[in-house]
Amino acid sequence: MFNWLLNYPRSDFDAGTLTFASSLGTWLLAALILFAAILLGISLWIRREHLSPAKTWTLWVLQSLVTAILLTMIWRPTLIVEAINPGENTVAVLLDTSASMQVEADGVSRLAEGIDALDQSLIPELQESFTVRSGYFGETLKWSDDYAGATPNGQRTNISTTLLDVLEQARVDPLTAVVVATDGSDNSNAINNEFWDKLASYNVPVHTVGIGETELANDTEVISVDLPPVAMPGSVQTARVSVQHGKQESLRVKVYSGDNIVAIKDKQLSGKAGPTTVEIDIDAADTGLQELRFEAEASTVDISPGNNSRKRLLQVTESNRKILYFEGEPRWEYKFIRRAVNNAPGVSLVTILRTTPNKFYRQGIESPEQHANGFPTTKEELYHYDAVIIGNVESVSLNGTQQQLIHDYVSERGGSLMMLAGDRALSDGGWQTSPVAAALPVELDKSTQPTFERLHAKASLAIAGTHSPITRFASEPSVNELQWGELPDLADIQVTGDVKPGANVLLNADTGREEVPLLTHQRYGAGNTYLLATSGTWRWQMQMPFEDQRHEIFWRQLLTSIAAGAPQQIQTRTDRQIYNDEKLIKLTTRLFDDEFNAMSNGVVEAVLTSPDGVQTTTTLKASADDAGVYTATATAAQTGSWQIDFLASDQDGTEISSTTQWIFRQDGTAEQYALAQNDTLLKRIAATTHGSYVSVANADDIVETLRTSRSGIVREQSLPLWNAPLFFLLLIGLKLLEWMLRLFWGRL
Repeated sequence: MFNWLLNYPRSDFDAGTLTFASSLGTWLLAALILFAAILLGISLWIRREHLSPAKTWTLWVLQSLVTAILLTMIWRPTLIVEAINPGENTVAVLLDTSASMQVEADGVSRLAEGIDALDQSLIPELQESFTVRSGYFGETLKWSDDYAGATPNGQRTNISTTLLDVLEQARVDPLTAVVVATDGSDNSNAINNEFWDKLASYNVPVHTVGIGETELANDTEVISVDLPPVAMPGSVQTARVSVQHGKQESLRVKVYSGDNIVAIKDKQLSGKAGPTTVEIDIDAADTGLQELRFEAEASTVDISPGNNSRKRLLQVTESNRKILYFEGEPRWEYKFIRRAVNNAPGVSLVTILRTTPNKFYRQGIESPEQHANGFPTTKEELYHYDAVIIGNVESVSLNGTQQQLIHDYVSERGGSLMMLAGDRALSDGGWQTSPVAAALPVELDKSTQPTFERLHAKASLAIAGTHSPITRFASEPSVNELQWGELPDLADIQVTGDVKPGANVLLNADTGREEVPLLTHQRYGAGNTYLLATSGTWRWQMQMPFEDQRHEIFWRQLLTSIAAGAPQQIQTRTDRQIYNDEKLIKLTTRLFDDEFNAMSNGVVEAVLTSPDGVQTTTTLKASADDAGVYTATATAAQTGSWQIDFLASDQDGTEISSTTQWIFRQDGTAEQYALAQNDTLLKRIAATTHGSYVSVANADDIVETLRTSRSGIVREQSLPLWNAPLFFLLLIGLKLLEWMLRLFWGRL
């Protein structure tokens, strides 16, 4: 309608300037309009006895407007725009031909829809004003004058690199704009801040044409699987499986190890389409690598069964986490903690038990000299451990240096600290004035009144504890809560101060008069701190049948969890665990010395073992910008599971540490996921480059936008407006309105 009324599209008016083609000045036009209005007013005033003042004013306004419009048309209003010079500007038109473009809607594939829009209308119209350079892309770009032979067979969509490669050519050859027709399903893993900065720096508009539905009702897709990559033998790991599904009442998720089903979880749904997260427990069995496949069953017609599952690797290893337990007296809790974790896989407990002020009973030590003088006094000694437990010990038993060392152990080294209750522990032991107090998850009571009381208290799950692996006896929340309710009462409790902001209460204790935090956790600096406000968990063993293992399970899970979060001297990662249609692997290692200072003068190697047993060694290079970081890129051409052994040593060749990771390579899968049109990405590309986004049905709109674009070689163009239908409609409408009013008043 806008184009018809004013002869030209709105984009011309937004970019252009209004003026008059008449050589006579606009001041004369204004004077004539004013003069004509005065003459009309005088004429009507002479005949005022025949009309009321209101009718006289109405006629004067209508006649003055008609006169003003006629005079304006005589002055020839004109729109000055800058338009591209036909044939002197180039537009690159790119079509996505990756495998995801074979998805069909109403029997027509996305590729066919894109070819039809480009070949039948967009490109022919662009060729009237531009030199058009066409091409198609999947993982790489191929220039071609004909899309007819294009087939959807690219196994990856690399929008980011394709765009940057095309725009780089604009530095040499004039390029007015780039048009990209795609579903936006980029799986190059290169959409990052660097990409957006580079894209904007070329100052060439990119216009995106979105193809495909933005929501797929008939597709069940496993979006992601959140599962720890490493576990200890016999542990239970919880996987969070995110599934996009259609309108259905239930969802079943199965977990396969090879061809064997190892877990099944059913979840009731609301009947609405959307994402759902299913938590499912995985038993980490014997030591070794588990190749797991998480599969969601589709209850409706599924347009892409290939995305109903995702692979994950679970490395079950007996990594030896070291825990130091410093206790001030030989109490029952100490004895039963040691018994609970005796021979527990993955945990090595070293205990220092004070028997007299200057004598210590040590267990689990590596040599007779280790900790002969009690609690460590140096970083090298303390930082050797992944977790530290402080029992019923008053703060003055450790000097100021040792207390600060504990604080720094958590905040800087990233270790875990847990403090236990007792009549000489926490506030009753003077810890509220120690540097350690700042790291604890609760405010310690600063009064002189005792906080440790001998009274019965019932342990119960707090909200955060219902999802914690520390407090899980059963996978079903209702069963887990019931099992906690069956445990005997505790015989003592230590009432602390307020829980700090950001801390989580995992267990509460009901004393009969109030409910107080029992087990609390918080992140502090690089590490974690825990506080267990009782010394009576041993009653869970003594007052339950011998075969009941809940006391052992609790302590093993607690100690395993607090130790597992501590960083190691060598920390390694790959950019992902599952590589879909990708051969390059980015290896990153962070290396620390014995005091956990970043170590940049070490030697780090990665030994890659392919699925058929062939080994290749890659040396990682130290980063010049990030101390202690080493990086390298390796190639994994063969599909299957790859073992990567990282070995770190000093310059003398002495081994510092080593660790192992696994990755999985598979082909033909990347294009099966995220099949809905990613219009969010396409709109951002357009906005970043000052281009436009349209759906494939409106692809022709880009032609008008480009025609008035100021990008490229342009010329000034004068567009006459005096003959626009709007002026004639206004003249006819105003005179018709005057005639109808006169007819109504009886004064023709």
